[in-house]
Amino acid sequence: MSFVGGGSDLASFYTKNEYGCVISMTVKKYVYVAVNHRFDGKIRLAYARNEIIDSIDEIQNDRIKVAMRRLGITGGIEIFYISDVPKKLGLGGSSSFTVGLLNALYRYKGVDVFPERLARESCEIEIEDLANNIGKQDQYAAAIGGINYIKFWSNGTVSVKPILIDESIIRSLMDSLVFVYLGGTHDASGILTDVQQRMGDNNEYLLRMRDITDQLYNDLMQRKIDQFKYALKENWELKKKTSSLVSSAFIENLYDRAIAAGAEAGKVLGAGGGGFLMMFVPLERQDQFRKKMSDYKLMKFDIEHNGSQIVHFDQDRNTGIDH
Repeated sequence: MSFVGGGSDLASFYTKNEYGCVISMTVKKYVYVAVNHRFDGKIRLAYARNEIIDSIDEIQNDRIKVAMRRLGITGGIEIFYISDVPKKLGLGGSSSFTVGLLNALYRYKGVDVFPERLARESCEIEIEDLANNIGKQDQYAAAIGGINYIKFWSNGTVSVKPILIDESIIRSLMDSLVFVYLGGTHDASGILTDVQQRMGDNNEYLLRMRDITDQLYNDLMQRKIDQFKYALKENWELKKKTSSLVSSAFIENLYDRAIAAGAEAGKVLGAGGGGFLMMFVPLERQDQFRKKMSDYKLMKFDIEHNGSQIVHFDQDRNTGIDH
């Protein structure tokens, strides 16, 4: 999830403005991808639907199809996918699946890959191969993990700087965040398509959001954690100007109610439109906040310092694989 800068990771912005940047964080909610050799040459997939097919051309899941082709896997494989949270909630679940899928398939082939390569190739699959109108931040966040300042340069390269601050400061920040479930899902690609179509008008807003991100990075590195809420608040006001789809009357009313309940700033996670409302609530006001917001599902997330990982590999079960 990104705190500030989202939208400046779109190619339509950063290719014309030297760079875009975000400050993002990964949390302890996971996508699990299991890969196993299948002796009969067929392909079995289990995700929101089940597929047992003979040819890669028959695969209905485009991400799996493209990833398998990229690695030269044509059959004799089983792929299972489960997730802690549904997709389209602004938590980067779709890109986390792509990153995890690539990581698992490369390990299946006996290849260890660096996180940056997983992120780059996930972007290629989603943005170039599948023509999704999305940015690059979720792929890099999922692959690398932690809290990072990520820059997207006009030449297409990406640089990642970990925000290395005391664990006590990170804990203080995380303790101050309360996530309000909005219900429903959002269409990130649709919202970001609208943002890009309005790029002529949006450029000034995204430039300011980029400046906020740069400043917040410097503030965090100087332990000025008190500046976080101000950056979050201004970034959200600017983000809403980039597309009428980012917010809604329901979201605005809920945001105002959260502020009245004791929150000091907030934003909708992801592209906007639904999912989760992230609110900055001082610790001394959180009991009051929870009472006044008790008719909504409130959640806490913990930071995950690691990116995509292989949690188990059984060499014996993967014998007979044609590399």
